[in-house]
Amino acid sequence: MHSPIRYSLVFVLALSGATAAAETDDWRPSLDLRYRLELVDDDRFVEDATASTLRARIGLISPDWSGWQFGITGHANQHVGSEDFNSTANGRTAYPVVADPDDENISEAWVGYARPEGFAIRAGRQRLIEDNVRFLGNVGFRQLEQTFDAVTVGLEPGDWRVDLRWIDKAHRVFGPSNPNDLLAEADLNTWMGTLARPLGENTLALYAHRIAYDDRAASHRNLGLRLTGPLPGTQDFSYRLEFARQDGIRELDDVDGQNYLHARLGQKLDGWHWFAGHERLGGDGEYAFQTPLATLHAHNGWTDQFLATPTDGLIDTYVAAGTQLGQWTGLVKLHDFRSDRRSRQYGREYGLMIKRPLVDWLSFELKAAKFDGDDNRADVQKVWFTLNGNW
Repeated sequence: MHSPIRYSLVFVLALSGATAAAETDDWRPSLDLRYRLELVDDDRFVEDATASTLRARIGLISPDWSGWQFGITGHANQHVGSEDFNSTANGRTAYPVVADPDDENISEAWVGYARPEGFAIRAGRQRLIEDNVRFLGNVGFRQLEQTFDAVTVGLEPGDWRVDLRWIDKAHRVFGPSNPNDLLAEADLNTWMGTLARPLGENTLALYAHRIAYDDRAASHRNLGLRLTGPLPGTQDFSYRLEFARQDGIRELDDVDGQNYLHARLGQKLDGWHWFAGHERLGGDGEYAFQTPLATLHAHNGWTDQFLATPTDGLIDTYVAAGTQLGQWTGLVKLHDFRSDRRSRQYGREYGLMIKRPLVDWLSFELKAAKFDGDDNRADVQKVWFTLNGNW
């Protein structure tokens, strides 16, 4: 561990321990440990990947002092045992990628101010999660979290909710010490705004994004709307309808714009639930609808075969069913992937997840997914065994 980082993490841990007993002052220390074993069998590689990693995240949020607060979080991730995987930072390119490199750093350091009547502002390095993380998320599945140097403002005038964000940098899950600067972070001059209000039991949201990059050719803007809530006339059905338009800006000003469409229907019953959806990201063979600041693992399959939308676009038709039996939770999910242009078959993915708490502070999760590729796409299988400890 580099000494400045070590001292920062030790300081956070010491301050967390010193304040843990001071519950009346509303100090909120946290400690999050996660061990993961990830196995990858990818037909594009002779070698299979085995990644055994341990991540520690230590945080502290101050009391509310007349509306003012600060928060700080430090993290450290370390492989355990052999390094038979390509972390994107270790040079082990004979193996498939498991993007959990060794790293230690400060992932959050922010100061904020809030008023009871619905105004809040926060500045500094912070976690940002918007709606279903399709456009903006923290990529919480990976060991290192995506956080942002940003200023965020929230307002609640009447029935409306307004969220404004200016983002200067994205600190990516590949680690700030990654030898590839474009993987370590993204230099941005980005504005994102959402205007939402309830319509009865439903919620209407309008959003606009101007995502400008200073270090790569990926600048674009999004204009969209979504409607979510219970299906009219039902008690246990929910729906989501969303449409957005993306156009290139700055260095991509001459590319043709593309559309995004997402329709989803779900039902919650006693002990189990299901949902099904159709998501379309347009593409014309040269440019496709992209969401580079998203939590992409939450969309378009757990094997992460579509972290960048193919230039012919992507149509993802999916169905899932889950259940809870006592403390056990399970989910089965199926995807069918096609191109938006010419509707070529990309492949199918089958996923299974099982998890349960072991004790109050410890839980485990077993997750597996298999991608059967078409259109010259490789078959990929991944298995994850995870232990989560939270205090």
